[in-house]
Amino acid sequence: MAAAEPGRPKVIFLEDDHQLRLGLTDFLRLNSLVVTDVASWADFRDAFAKEPYDIAILDVNLPDGNGFEIARDLSAHHRLGIIVLTARAERADRIKGYEEGADLYFTKPVDGEELVAAIRNLHRRLSRLEPIDGDESNSGQWVPWRFDSVGQSLYSPTGAKIGLSGRETRLIRSLVEAKGEVVRRSDLAAAVGSEDLGAESRSLDAILRRLRQKARQAGTEMPVHAVHGLGFRFSGQITDN
Repeated sequence: MAAAEPGRPKVIFLEDDHQLRLGLTDFLRLNSLVVTDVASWADFRDAFAKEPYDIAILDVNLPDGNGFEIARDLSAHHRLGIIVLTARAERADRIKGYEEGADLYFTKPVDGEELVAAIRNLHRRLSRLEPIDGDESNSGQWVPWRFDSVGQSLYSPTGAKIGLSGRETRLIRSLVEAKGEVVRRSDLAAAVGSEDLGAESRSLDAILRRLRQKARQAGTEMPVHAVHGLGFRFSGQITDN
């Protein structure tokens, strides 16, 4: 892929439909955009960690992730344009997309020329924003979360420290060891020392609520998400040291 020239937006396009991804990527490149196309959330993280981008185009329904969650994580920690491109056209979905951080929301099939114009306009607008000294979110580089099991702490991509109790530490360790895969509720409950999942106890849910509260108090959102009927997963990139 050619390096971006001044004024040419660098776009990362996440779409698991092979034909749609390649066809739209070719169209964007023919219109002088620099595009990296990826088919999964894992590939997106790998590409994003290697170089900065100006615009992210995200599908919602992915085999290993959810575009709304990705938009939320990106908008919380990075300054780049976010465009959701999905078949989900319901009003509630569009509202959710904007609430989670999307700058623009397009439904499939999309008009290629309209998408090109939107990308260029969004890039121009973002380029006018003044950089903030010392703000890591100005970089397109993916900054991971950091888990310190010995110090019982979790550090957000912006450097905010979240102190963990012993049970919270064990819960986060289980999610980290899963490397982005879903961990069953029963396995997490066992890890934190609570196997009673009855309606009266719900201690696992209580631990997760406290974690989310701590994250919000530190000015961030905890990227631990429930997968209906399966369990939980840590959707952000994280290092363990």
